[in-house]
Amino acid sequence: MEKKNVIKIALLGAESTGKSTLCQQLADHYKTVFVPEYARQYFTKKKNIDDYSLNDLETIYVHQIENEKKALSDANRFLFCDTTLITGKIWALEDFKTIPAFISQNISKVKYELYLLANNDVNWKKDPLRKNPDNRDYLYNRNVEELELLKANYRIIEGIDEQRLKNAIKHIDSAF
Repeated sequence: MEKKNVIKIALLGAESTGKSTLCQQLADHYKTVFVPEYARQYFTKKKNIDDYSLNDLETIYVHQIENEKKALSDANRFLFCDTTLITGKIWALEDFKTIPAFISQNISKVKYELYLLANNDVNWKKDPLRKNPDNRDYLYNRNVEELELLKANYRIIEGIDEQRLKNAIKHIDSAF
């Protein structure tokens, strides 16, 4: 069941910019829940993470949005979401030059009251599921373009470790 008073906040950014860590920290700070990035769970189960299709991306983002809807009933004031359809759109265009129907049809319908865009000031960390250490600035700029296209309410989150968290909290507290 969806709670009407829950404020959905999405975290976006290039790989290895601390989004997942920040989601967990913000959920802890505000005593609420967050929705992890379903793609990580999906690809952890796959034997060959380089072998995926547009259908896989669609499946990932259908589950991501379903998980957000389920988490709303457990959320306390805020629900933090570790990715959005914006990421799916950029990913699909980069790898397949087209966008899955689910993402196209829902990108402007699935709303967040605030987007936190992680800057690239955090060092890239190697991870078996990460592939883009060299194009983080490009991906950051693509996120800005998509947020502007949606006329989204967003803030850029900068800083390392505790300062990054403090900056995110400051933006959230000033917005709500």
